[in-house]
Amino acid sequence: MFAERWKQNLRQKGDQIALWYPEGALTFRELEAAARALKPQICPVLGDFYLAQGDGVEITSALLAGFLTGRPVQVVEKDRQRRVPTSTASAEVALIKQTVGSSGLRRCQCFSFDQIAADVDRLHAVLGLRDHAVALAPLSVAHSFGLTTTVLQTLLNGLPTHWLPTPFPTGMIEALAQHERVFLPGVPAMWKAWLLSGLDLSHVTLAVSAGSVLSLDLEKRVREVFGLKLHNLYGTSECGAISYDASTIPRTSEPDIGQVLPGIEVQTTQEGRLMVRSDAVGLGYDETKPGEIFAHGEHLTWDVIEVGEQGLAFDQCLGAGINVASRKLGPDEIAAKIREATGIDGVQISGARSRDPERVQDVVCTIALPPEQLTQEFKARACAALAPWEVPRRWVVG
Repeated sequence: MFAERWKQNLRQKGDQIALWYPEGALTFRELEAAARALKPQICPVLGDFYLAQGDGVEITSALLAGFLTGRPVQVVEKDRQRRVPTSTASAEVALIKQTVGSSGLRRCQCFSFDQIAADVDRLHAVLGLRDHAVALAPLSVAHSFGLTTTVLQTLLNGLPTHWLPTPFPTGMIEALAQHERVFLPGVPAMWKAWLLSGLDLSHVTLAVSAGSVLSLDLEKRVREVFGLKLHNLYGTSECGAISYDASTIPRTSEPDIGQVLPGIEVQTTQEGRLMVRSDAVGLGYDETKPGEIFAHGEHLTWDVIEVGEQGLAFDQCLGAGINVASRKLGPDEIAAKIREATGIDGVQISGARSRDPERVQDVVCTIALPPEQLTQEFKARACAALAPWEVPRRWVVG
């Protein structure tokens, strides 16, 4: 299926640019050459596979290499070690996401090509991406949101991507100046930063937010400053996009996460969690916990959602994952690093609501330590192995 789609891309756009990046650009033909030059790696579980890790060019090339040869591709964040799947992948597996998600557990999620294509194509149609010249990608293309709205749109539907290593204004100014009719996906924390920077977004013709709750205030300010309707998109890594606010006017209710997308069925469980049925639901986790549903076209999310005639309304997430500026963190991972750095067994990590709505949650560390020993020097030592976004903002001793 992919081979025919890619041949069509080459016939129609072979010598046009498929991927911009800070050092240059690659046409569709050059991107294929880069992909075919890659050699697969060997995994005791997956066999021959491609590792998509690094910058935008490396990730896109590895994805294309896997799709062209029928080998699985595992997508891993640049700052993370690859997790070897604990279960043998079936022959259907085309893509493996390595993510924490709302569960709070870092695991592998497996998908067939048809499942990935269902999500990518649904977004392409609902967002009207054929009407835009380029997708600007200042967000991680190893995360589900960035992956399906940018580089997978390039490979499956021929929408060029302009990849940026950071969402900082300097690089975005240069990128935006090169294009007309730009599609710009971002998380709420990014949209807030772009507002504060005074960035010129006059070339942006579609603005989308996902990853965490979009506040009414931020949506209103984006409208006032940029003249853009900031569209709210909701989904999970296990099943892709679920709902979308396609309206042209600002929302009046903050929990509003839009209408259910075509081809998706939803219902709620007794405790209010959203159950999704869709052709984009993946094949499953490499390690499943009791009570989880993620297979055979069904996924039970951790989100408490109200389903109404006007669409979906988000209430809360019951999962253990900590949402810091739309990045999902695993509390056990953070606690293990602090235990190793300090030698203290009594460490617990949790999330607490942040005073900054775009940050969503703060990391809280509860540690068995006398208060007088909780010095700045101790904190620095305890957090030496943590990424900046994993560092606790609140400490509780006792």
